[in-house]
Amino acid sequence: MSTTATVKPWLYWSLFPIHRTFLRLYFSSIEIQGRENLPQQGPCILASKHFSRWDPLVLSLLSQEPLRFMTNANQFTGIQGWAIERLGAFPVNLARPSVSSLRCAIELLQAKHKLVIFPEGGIVRDQPLREFKTGLARLVLQAEASGEIKVPILPIALFYSPTASAGAKASIRINPPLYINDYRQENDKQTARIFTQTLYSKILESLSN
Repeated sequence: MSTTATVKPWLYWSLFPIHRTFLRLYFSSIEIQGRENLPQQGPCILASKHFSRWDPLVLSLLSQEPLRFMTNANQFTGIQGWAIERLGAFPVNLARPSVSSLRCAIELLQAKHKLVIFPEGGIVRDQPLREFKTGLARLVLQAEASGEIKVPILPIALFYSPTASAGAKASIRINPPLYINDYRQENDKQTARIFTQTLYSKILESLSN
């Protein structure tokens, strides 16, 4: 199984109009707030609440360029696996992320791609927001270690009303970017912990408003 998140242009741009038309028909409306916070160029991480299997498809509406997705390794089977692997997804074992998966994410950021990460580590519907682990923060610290890039992290509140089903309203709130250097502590472990707490608070607050 590949961990390179290679986008096949012929497939992506063939599905691009179909995908967007389908979502506009499936949901009664798709509201996007804060689009001005999304960088037009350069790397960034879209750190989003994960409510439904629809989430990656809905979030892809935010960008005219292909987004890269860190995706649960168990999704890479059959035709679905073949397709998502060619549309920008790469596998990660959520229970024990491999070095190759983390390296792929770092390389994507250093190549100035936009990366989607769900900090909850999976779909969560039984509570507003599950506690985050520090993996996202540690990933950014490693990506920025060379000093060549700065990675904005955008806290995103994604939700559906009443549920993620046909005819529902989908809403995306993109909050202003956070930068990990603004939360520097005595060491990387403490920095990752403080930043993760801040990211969690920003998304939870946005979901509550």
